[in-house]
Amino acid sequence: MNLEIGLSTAALYPSHLTEDALTTIAGLGFRTVEIFLQAEEEYTPTFGAELDRRRRDLGLRVHSLHLYVPYFDLWSPYPRMIQETRARFRRLLEIATTLEARALTWHGLRYGVDNPRLIAAFFESAAWAGEQAQTAGVTLCIENVSWCYLRTPDQVTAIRQADLPVGFTFDTFQAGESGTDPAALIRAMDSRLATVHLADYAPGGPRHLPPGEGTLDWPSILQALQAVGYDGPLILEPAHVENTTILLRARDFVQQALTNVALTENRTP
Repeated sequence: MNLEIGLSTAALYPSHLTEDALTTIAGLGFRTVEIFLQAEEEYTPTFGAELDRRRRDLGLRVHSLHLYVPYFDLWSPYPRMIQETRARFRRLLEIATTLEARALTWHGLRYGVDNPRLIAAFFESAAWAGEQAQTAGVTLCIENVSWCYLRTPDQVTAIRQADLPVGFTFDTFQAGESGTDPAALIRAMDSRLATVHLADYAPGGPRHLPPGEGTLDWPSILQALQAVGYDGPLILEPAHVENTTILLRARDFVQQALTNVALTENRTP
């Protein structure tokens, strides 16, 4: 497998401001990033222009933007809140266009995840947001998250059967935390998989561990990605990293895992 390994600015939160994280990421030799927009100020054209200047100066490619989940409850029953949230989403699309991002990562429904009425409202809002994103030339991707709606292959299938204009972000840690077979989720997402987050999981351990420091079956995960023809970047997304050598070790681990999978594939009769 010859997939590019990128890094999310979320890995350096909260010790780095989002724009400063780009400088550190470039200094570590990464060239592809996902930018996690953390604060209200970061959803403005002015901030988008600053990010664009930084990424161009540093030679970085922005694959995706990650939405801060409380800012995007597009299914709210309160009309004024819907108007404000939709306006924020449109500003987000302007930033995505400026940065030439290909995808957005969205957690989607984060409460009442088993309530049919809320699920229906979430699907309706995802249809609106997905269409807006498509018009802007970007793919809205719903991420599998252990505490949100999208946790199981059946839920992925429900979104696909509803013909919502969205893709998917697959997160390895979230699959582990939800107790869902990662390979099954990947197979369900299939050709609509647009972004992959890499972090490890260990029962009872810290959340969002660097790859290689938990219990996930990395060969199985990478083989599943290969089987569905995924050719996008693998975005490292461990949490609260202060010692950046941890990120270099994680990149080396993933690169070796990719090499091992490729060697295994070549030996298969």
